[in-house]
Amino acid sequence: MKAKLIYNLILASGVIFLFGGCSKSGSAPMTTGKPNSATYAASVNISNFTFSPASVTVLTGGSVTWTNKDAVDHTATDLSGNFDSGHINPSQTFKFTFTKAGTYTYHCSIHSMMPNATVVVVNN
Repeated sequence: MKAKLIYNLILASGVIFLFGGCSKSGSAPMTTGKPNSATYAASVNISNFTFSPASVTVLTGGSVTWTNKDAVDHTATDLSGNFDSGHINPSQTFKFTFTKAGTYTYHCSIHSMMPNATVVVVNN
């Protein structure tokens, strides 16, 4: 009986020790309702005939810079006509600043087989 009591005390102590660090103490990180990946500047590489990453998120007033890492020209052309890089030569960049929230789907107007990509712009 005494051994069972000691066993239960040890077990209870272990549970308290194990879960004691799970209490909510201190302050939680502040959230703003914006996606964690939203930033004022994002980069997209054009490589192997793809946009990478395929989706970026920026805050209004933020910009995206595309870098052509392929050996041929590409474009970053919005399907709704909001921006068009024109030809981005190999090793060159194009930068665009987004002033309105929304989702912008774009493609390479030279290479129709390339998958479309998106820029998501959220209010800051």
